[in-house]
Amino acid sequence: MDRLLRQQLEAIARDRRSGAAQLALRAVTDLQSWLRRHPKPTEQELLDIASALLRAQPSMAPLLRLANELALAADAEDASRAFPFSLSQLHKALVSAPGKIANHFWRALPRHPDRFMTYSYSSTVLKALVRARSRIRIVYCSESRPGYEGRTMASKLARAGIWVCLKTDAALFSMAPFGHLVLGADKVLRNGFENKIGTDVLVERAHRGAIKGHMRKMRFWVLADTTKFWPESVNAMSPFWKLIQGPHAEVWKEAPKGLWVSNNYFCGVRFFSPMRILTERGWMTPKQVRGYLKNIRISPRLKELAN
Repeated sequence: MDRLLRQQLEAIARDRRSGAAQLALRAVTDLQSWLRRHPKPTEQELLDIASALLRAQPSMAPLLRLANELALAADAEDASRAFPFSLSQLHKALVSAPGKIANHFWRALPRHPDRFMTYSYSSTVLKALVRARSRIRIVYCSESRPGYEGRTMASKLARAGIWVCLKTDAALFSMAPFGHLVLGADKVLRNGFENKIGTDVLVERAHRGAIKGHMRKMRFWVLADTTKFWPESVNAMSPFWKLIQGPHAEVWKEAPKGLWVSNNYFCGVRFFSPMRILTERGWMTPKQVRGYLKNIRISPRLKELAN
């Protein structure tokens, strides 16, 4: 890989504020530019880039799917034809999916304005909420420390004309669930999904409240396009419950000696009945998710590249 692409992938690896779909689209665009500079990539070049992507953001499935496409192209008889086509298809999916999900979301909402809650930053969730702004009374967000990507979500929603209330993370977690809880996902697996650390707390509170009958009008949404679907059995870099540690300095830059600072980025959330995933294809149940995952073609080289 050339110097420019290496720098671009390193920037993606350092990015802790953008969502999975955003970063994947950046990577695909960067690779399309790289292909114009290197129209006949070698097998080793493709594998080197795939390895870099696997390590860049190992909890973000669209980047892993991109790495898989690189590895598959390296196995093809004519990589210079196979990879541009698969890259074009992935680019098309990443660009079109958020709009389709937003339309599904808008059509499924009740017509009267209601209260919404979301967490962290997701470009897919942002587009869906903006599409549905006429049916939203208020959206509650939190800062999403330590990266503060929740502030980005709050500011973009406010600029779209939506009334937003920004809280600290602890304050959001302590709120009684109501209205609609709308979340994104960095990765969808056979038994659940991964997202920003703390997502499991919000989901558990929502689920527990629903069981107790406190939230008869509560609706729980997970918005994720199918590029975020990933069979964890082949993901050697980040199994379902593995915690990705960020830099300790993000939490406490000058922590005293002898103090260990934990900075976990992601957590796993298990599927529960009647949880479903809203995709560009419409609603998918956990059973349908598992069926889709079985049909994803995986390069046999992927595990080798991840180690």
